[in-house]
Amino acid sequence: MQLSLSNRMALLGFDVLGRVADPVLIGLLRRNHFPSARMWAAANASDGDIEAFIAGLPDSARRRASGAVGRRAYRAVIDLGEAAADANARWRALALDGLPGDPAGAETDRRRAASRHLASAAGLAAAVGRRDAPLVAWRMRKPAPPPDLRALFRAPDDLSAVRAGPIYREGGMMRQWLSATSETGLPEDVSLARVSWPAEGEVRAATVVGSGVGVEWDLYVRMRRDYDFAAAFAAIGIASIELVSPGHGLRATPGMYGGEPFFAGAPCSSAELLAAQSREAARYIAWARDRFDRPVGIFGVSMSSFATQLILGLAGDWPEAARPNAGCLVAHSPDLMGVVGGKLAGALGVPKALADAGWATEDLEAWRGALSPAPAPATPADKIISIAGRYDGVTPFGDAVTLLDAWGVPAANRFAWRHGHMTLPSRLGIDRRPLTAYLEKLAS
Repeated sequence: MQLSLSNRMALLGFDVLGRVADPVLIGLLRRNHFPSARMWAAANASDGDIEAFIAGLPDSARRRASGAVGRRAYRAVIDLGEAAADANARWRALALDGLPGDPAGAETDRRRAASRHLASAAGLAAAVGRRDAPLVAWRMRKPAPPPDLRALFRAPDDLSAVRAGPIYREGGMMRQWLSATSETGLPEDVSLARVSWPAEGEVRAATVVGSGVGVEWDLYVRMRRDYDFAAAFAAIGIASIELVSPGHGLRATPGMYGGEPFFAGAPCSSAELLAAQSREAARYIAWARDRFDRPVGIFGVSMSSFATQLILGLAGDWPEAARPNAGCLVAHSPDLMGVVGGKLAGALGVPKALADAGWATEDLEAWRGALSPAPAPATPADKIISIAGRYDGVTPFGDAVTLLDAWGVPAANRFAWRHGHMTLPSRLGIDRRPLTAYLEKLAS
């Protein structure tokens, strides 16, 4: 793969910044994003009752929220939320239910409305103040025995329960939205995924794609290059089925911001979210195999890499149609409990919340063993690609290497870059070698 001078310079910049990016970005999330998002979610949950919203704020924020500027900022969140809900309803009628119209235009309108609504969080936080604002609405449970991993990550009984919306063209890709029964058990929740494939040329393989915690690709107006996996895969002939993760984006839990449920009740909520996503992925793997008549893989970034690792290890128990032919792990670690107690979770306050709920070290160790990947992969080890950051402060590089060694993943399949966790996906927008290697494993 020949890189342009500008791309080579960008990679050099990534190498230089790799060591410091995670601490800096995690600090910014801790001070800015999480308190703003929590306040925004609380405003959305207040149903337009500003007095109820103010009553739930820290003492330091109530006076400012009661003033004219605070009230206007609150009203903007509510009004933009209503506009986003209206745009979402119109999009669902066209893209999911197949009513006549322009689904591509409806999706653009929906994303614009959703992005404006998301952006209103910054205005609310600026008006009211982030000081003393909570980062997470904790839903911790009392310590409990860990679940039976194979039962939790079983494939659903009915793999065919996928509904396909109308096909439309967007740029150089064909698009289609899928919906299916949710595996979360939450009322009114529906599993969603978007399919993209090249408008011209052959589809050589397909892959299901899962994103990181808090990444709401389905709401952004325009995907950043580091997360536009659909375009990256279509460019090399791979059809992608991008999952909307439970608790994110179009499937956000009422009263919470995108990704918050993953941490709010960890480790219980983390395991349940990953299990639901895995069971839903089984349906989409089977659907893609039937739709494209090509090999199908599973590709997971960060949070979704945990689901991908468990699928690669346990899919031998799944129906053949749902078993992935290959897998790609990005920013991954086999130790979910280590991440729950790691730097990002620590910045959020997860360890303290667990201790306050009565979780002891031995409780967490029991869950660590129960949620570890299988000793050997059900998918052949030479069909697994790994992309890991040597300076990863969220999913530690050494843990990833331990899993790859245990599974016997060949050295040629391992891409170890001088990156932290937060910048690792960005490199895939420039350096496509791992994606090309993944295609070779899928298509061979």
